[in-house]
Amino acid sequence: MLIINCSKILSKQAGISKQSVDKDKLPERYGPFYFDQPIDHFSSNQTTFKHRYWANTDAYKPGGPVVLYNAGETPADGRSYYVVNSTMAELARKLNGIIIVMEHRFYGKSMPGPTFSAEYLNTLNTKQALEDMASFITDLKLPNLDVELPPAPETKYIVYGGSYSGNLASWMRQKYPDLVFAAVPSSAPVQMSYNYYQYYDPIRKYGPKQCIHALRSVILYVDHVLFSPIGQKAALKKRFGAEDLEHDDDFAECESTCVWLSTGRINY
Repeated sequence: MLIINCSKILSKQAGISKQSVDKDKLPERYGPFYFDQPIDHFSSNQTTFKHRYWANTDAYKPGGPVVLYNAGETPADGRSYYVVNSTMAELARKLNGIIIVMEHRFYGKSMPGPTFSAEYLNTLNTKQALEDMASFITDLKLPNLDVELPPAPETKYIVYGGSYSGNLASWMRQKYPDLVFAAVPSSAPVQMSYNYYQYYDPIRKYGPKQCIHALRSVILYVDHVLFSPIGQKAALKKRFGAEDLEHDDDFAECESTCVWLSTGRINY
């Protein structure tokens, strides 16, 4: 409860409020639709899976661009409304274009395989994700568009993204300049850093002092228990409702999510 309450305080300080958009009422004409995507772009076996996306073609006029957004590492349901309510949708309207939200492979209903076994998870990587987007741009036929969409580069594709999705946007522009006219990457960590503890420095310095103190106390206590030979781990996991997590690193990752959710909002 301590972490949750601090998360709420940090979110309030950052000016974050819960979206009131009813995503379940997105008109059916916007999707979801499904694109036949190769499971492995680098294999001779071209078996496909159903790749989910949403598209708003209401404002399209011949010559207009396509604004393409990859939802990144989350099910795209919660971001599907971007096709009607977002800066990307506004840009598409002003440019007489199309806005598309596509789901990342292995998230939501865009599943290359029936399980999360190594057989299928070995295709969960950035190279495959970039090829997904390139294939999408090259072969897409929009079911809610009455006219034929000219291929790129005649149709200009503007790829948007934030955080990891922003990486994909910038890398798409770099790797496929013939397909991607422009990229708008927001908060994209294209320069990777191992154990990037500096990410939390602004929160530690500028967050509410009582919350920062409480969070540090909880982290120190959890670390002490997890690295202690004394058998308190089971009781600790049960206290957090995570008694079924056998591996300590899984438990630590689970608990760190609460911290990340609150601090991430401030950083972004």
